[in-house]
Amino acid sequence: MKVGDYSVWLFKAGVKPSKTVGLGCIANVAGTTYGKQARWNTNGSVTLIGGVDLSDIVQCFSKTIPVPDGVEFV
Repeated sequence: MKVGDYSVWLFKAGVKPSKTVGLGCIANVAGTTYGKQARWNTNGSVTLIGGVDLSDIVQCFSKTIPVPDGVEFV
């Protein structure tokens, strides 16, 4: 089973961006030669772009996120 864009985190509290922020490549998929990109959405969720397969093991890594012009945190 393959799932499309997939929300992996939903922060119920804390800061949220006023506009969607592209996070770039945030993880590797174990055993393959590709990584996963993500978006930080205005509702606080982080969505993996392009989906995942049932057998994918996603290994996230820490990342410093540059804040794009026009984004505020509320």
